[in-house]
Amino acid sequence: ALAAQGHRVSLGHSGAGYERARAAIEAGARQATHLFNRMTGLTHRDPGLVGAVLDSRDVTAEIICDGVHVHPAAVRAAVAAKGADRVMAITDGTGGSGMAPGQHAVLGGRRITVGDAAYLDDGTLAGSVLTMDRAFRMLVSMGFPLVDAARMCATTAARALGLHGCGALAPGAVADLVVLDDQLNVVETWVEGRRVFPGPV
Repeated sequence: ALAAQGHRVSLGHSGAGYERARAAIEAGARQATHLFNRMTGLTHRDPGLVGAVLDSRDVTAEIICDGVHVHPAAVRAAVAAKGADRVMAITDGTGGSGMAPGQHAVLGGRRITVGDAAYLDDGTLAGSVLTMDRAFRMLVSMGFPLVDAARMCATTAARALGLHGCGALAPGAVADLVVLDDQLNVVETWVEGRRVFPGPV
């Protein structure tokens, strides 16, 4: 019913098995939220929700690319199965994103501590502290070519979400972009063709 009304339906954070997930895809679900995290996993006899997502070209999968939420080998396996045009790198960033290790932020009224990810006081993983430039560097460190890393960080998401004129450098496009140095650090940020970092030209 949601898909029929033009809503984008995403599968995730679910105990659904393979058959139920396939039924949801056939009914119009076209994305997967946080692939591998908080969903039924893939085994050779019970493919689960992960298997249904990897098995469908109709579904674009989000992956938290911080190296903590999903092991680099699993990221590579997902991209090998789906292609960079069906995997979008996301941050799942919390209020701790960009903060130094040991600092604190709040998530849902609870304190989180910044480390390699965000953690509750009891040590439970509670989201990431990733920024998109770090996600891009992480993908390159996992062995992905620059073009595929850029596709997963920008182009795939824009296309999956129907954001016309975004996620690509082309005549008439929005011209939101970053300029990176040879270490893949951000040196300039442009929004709608105007430099906003480190400041207007």
